This record gives sequence, C-alpha cells and structure tokens, in this order.
Amino acid sequence: MAARPVPRSRRRVRPAGAALAVLLALCAPALAQVEENALKAAFVYNIISFASWDGPLRREVLVVCTAVDPGLSAALATLDGRQVAERRLSFRAARDMPAGCDVLVRAAASPAVSAQPGRLVVCDGCVLPDAVTSVALGRDGARLRFDVDAAVASDAGVTFSSRLLRLARRVL
Repeated sequence: MAARPVPRSRRRVRPAGAALAVLLALCAPALAQVEENALKAAFVYNIISFASWDGPLRREVLVVCTAVDPGLSAALATLDGRQVAERRLSFRAARDMPAGCDVLVRAAASPAVSAQPGRLVVCDGCVLPDAVTSVALGRDGARLRFDVDAAVASDAGVTFSSRLLRLARRVL
C-alpha cells in the first residue's frame, strides 16, 4: 500500500506550528517576568492597604515613590489613582528622594536610603533587618513572600493590620 501524500495545507501548518512553539518558548521567561511584576505590584498595593499612618491625615493623596526596575515600575503605575481607605494613590519615580513620599518602593540594588518619619519603605530583594526597610519582598522557592520589620515600621509611625502580619513569612 502506497503512502498517501500529505495535503499542501498540512505542509504549511507544520512549520508554522514549529515556529509558534519556538516563539512561545522564547517568550515564556518574559511572560513570567510580567506576571511576577504584576504580583509584586499587587503585594505592594495590599501592604499599603493594611498599613496605617500615625497622626492626622496629611493629604488626600498617598504618594508612592518608586526606585525599582522599569518592569515593576510599570506594573505599579497601573495602580495610580486607586483608592486606599480615604486616600488616592499617586505613583512617581524617586529621584534623589524627594520630600513628600509616604511610601518608597525600592530595589535592593538601589542607592541606600535613610529612615524618615511617616515613610513606609518596601524593598524588593532586601534582607531584613536593615534599619530602614519595613517590608521586604522576596522569593521562597517558587513563591513570592514578604517579611515585616514591625519595629522599623513603628519607628516610622506606620502600623500594620494583624491580618497582614499573619500572612508574612517572618515578623521581626
């Protein structure tokens, strides 16, 4: 019995399918990075949501300054304008640590910062304790986790909900 010839339409599909498989394999790390940045942005939003600042409300806008890689910065920018309690989030790049930042989201590789009253510092990749960072985001195997330094937060005039503290990997 003679083999049947492969239809012309199928001959075109095989190379296209192979090209699609190669493209997906090449894009997978980029997609994973996008998802990780979106997840980190969601963590930051929820951390801010479960934080409260001592004293009277300073203004209607809660200013979040970012000193992180462009991918995470873009993911955080999608949260601009969202409400947290009575305050609206406003994200901006941290250039030389301008005054008026209520929250600083920084990368471990960014320049060192000093603790300031009223400023919550969230660090991507920092190891606690470091005397400045209140919340450190980090990997625990394949999972994204966070550690909390409640003493540093308290010194800055920031307190966290017990619900947030129960979710932390470590509370110092």
